[in-house]
Amino acid sequence: MTYNHIFKDGLVITKKLLGPRMNWQKTYSALTNKPNIDYYNLGCRLKNRKSLTNHLKDIADLRIDLITSTNKNFLLSEKYHFKSFRPESLYLREVLIYANDLPVMYARTVLPYRYLRGHWSGIKKLKSSPLSEVVYERPSIKRSTFSYAIPTTTSIKKAIPCNALRADIAIARQSSFTYKKESILLSEFFFKALNKFEY
Repeated sequence: MTYNHIFKDGLVITKKLLGPRMNWQKTYSALTNKPNIDYYNLGCRLKNRKSLTNHLKDIADLRIDLITSTNKNFLLSEKYHFKSFRPESLYLREVLIYANDLPVMYARTVLPYRYLRGHWSGIKKLKSSPLSEVVYERPSIKRSTFSYAIPTTTSIKKAIPCNALRADIAIARQSSFTYKKESILLSEFFFKALNKFEY
């Protein structure tokens, strides 16, 4: 159970954080027990801190579909990362990424709405452009270490809006980008089809 401790008027108010839960780990090696997955090929991408979309553009026809949905189901890790903000004050960008018309990734970017008034304002203008256009724009933007997870059926159902794609998730990765003490959180869900493309 995850709790958020809020200080108000000298008192500590404990609030239980609710949302789809995933067991994130710092290494992906313990998660590589699924059959029919080329984890050597996938592992090269999982550990690479550079832009995956930029790499895919070099080897395939890349397409990014922006998901427009009013249903915001934040992951528990997303709520915890921004525990000083109310969920209704968080902005969510969801995209499906295709390579040669095959779905290879579902990605969600979360940040407080107020950060959209600063450097991160470019995120709202991306539409079907990759997030890499913003997060790799300046060398001073720092990316955190990765966390990995095998999504459970429940977490996938609540997080991913596309029913037909939920069964094709192989693994998920999460990291943050920080610029001038303002961070955004990126969660990437990799589909099995990604293994069709050599690294």
